[in-house]
Amino acid sequence: MQEGKLPEEWKSANITPIHKKGAKHDVANYRPISLTSILCKTLEKIIGDELMDYMETNNLFTKHQHGFRSGHSCVTQLIEVIDDWTRELDNQNPVDAIYLDFQKAFDKVPHKRLLHKLKGYGINGSLYSWLEDFLSNRKQRVVLNDVESKWAGVTSGIPQGSVLGPILFLIYINDLPDVVHNIVKLFADDTKLYSVVNNINDQTSLQSDINNLLRWSDTWLLSFNADKCKHLHLGGQTNIRYKMGDKEITSTNHEKDLGVIVDNELKFQLHISTQVKKANQIVGLIKRSFSYIDEEMFLVLFKSLVRPHLEYGSNIWSVIYKKDSIAIENVQRRATKLLDNIKNLSYSERLKHLGLPSLEYRRLRADMIETFRILNNIDKVDQAKLFPLNTNPTRGHEKKIFKRHNRTNIRKFCFTHRVVDTWNSLPASVVDAKNVNSFKNKLNAHWKGFYLKFNPNCYEPEAVRIVTNGSERQSLT
Repeated sequence: MQEGKLPEEWKSANITPIHKKGAKHDVANYRPISLTSILCKTLEKIIGDELMDYMETNNLFTKHQHGFRSGHSCVTQLIEVIDDWTRELDNQNPVDAIYLDFQKAFDKVPHKRLLHKLKGYGINGSLYSWLEDFLSNRKQRVVLNDVESKWAGVTSGIPQGSVLGPILFLIYINDLPDVVHNIVKLFADDTKLYSVVNNINDQTSLQSDINNLLRWSDTWLLSFNADKCKHLHLGGQTNIRYKMGDKEITSTNHEKDLGVIVDNELKFQLHISTQVKKANQIVGLIKRSFSYIDEEMFLVLFKSLVRPHLEYGSNIWSVIYKKDSIAIENVQRRATKLLDNIKNLSYSERLKHLGLPSLEYRRLRADMIETFRILNNIDKVDQAKLFPLNTNPTRGHEKKIFKRHNRTNIRKFCFTHRVVDTWNSLPASVVDAKNVNSFKNKLNAHWKGFYLKFNPNCYEPEAVRIVTNGSERQSLT
């Protein structure tokens, strides 16, 4: 490390192609994952932690980057974005969002330009020399089904699968937001640009930002794939079109955004139906794969293979219609009937027997946990913008959120609005928990016994009732 060198063996990588999506015969649909030296990865971890700490401590990362950073995630980014969009739509302002697709971004990063940026952020001395050697004279080969290709030199790109790769990429792309005037959000290389578009000036401004990003990509040799860039318009019909260079950006009425299908009405019904279908298919696969399944195995399979499809990003997508809540809950209802010894019990009795809460309750609980994380600065978002506190609470705890007016259902059911009443009704003993685990335990104790209550005359589930301050709160009606 002091010499700024590393063994040549540490710079060799076996490449394993991992299929992403699309036709499997098309090599463009595979992600190359580098399998590198374990010893090198150990040192990379040490260097990476120091490098990340340096960048974060000195506030060098753009606030718009949510990828690979502590306190940031797909959820934090989407919470900010959906809050922005629903706010504007609630004020009758249409929004245009441009989803930008880099063409093999990690593979195209030029080493000399990356080193130039590292110096620009004050990284020098032996650390700079080590990183320069880490990127230099690399070689790789493809290994597939025990067949190895010949070794080939690597002149650009950040090794996907290395520990340092994500951090180096964040540094390389860090100045991208500086060239635009509207809002840009990043998760590593996933980029979206958006703005209110009320008139021709707004449209021109957004197109100008696209042009600026194209010039940035030309300068730093990270090209956009114009064919995969998308334009999502929110708020009525539009004839507005945007271009990436000389190619028109394709308009769409929905886009998969960090794992959540976002539609142009922000009702998330397509996302919900898609995830319900996936989860039901897995339940069917489990049923066909086992002639008998005991409770322990069922719980492992359901919690690991089925439930995640129904809960990922639940803070983002809001269930506006009761039929969507029923569709989600019916997956668990159907799955619990796989157990012969309890299949004749009612749904609520089956859940009680298995110790499973309803899925609607779990979404409500997840909302409270995320609210706690934001208000305690564990998740790094613009807290004052998302959750302005009520500075004059007449009763209850001191962390009450100010309840803002909304005109539309999409704003009403947006995360930053729908959590307010429930959060404000919690006792101080719960919201003043010292950490996340303590909050979860206190919340469980406070709501114990009220997370399952179903009407047997209604197909499952009846709205979950949470008893707070002596009164019942009924969710979806």
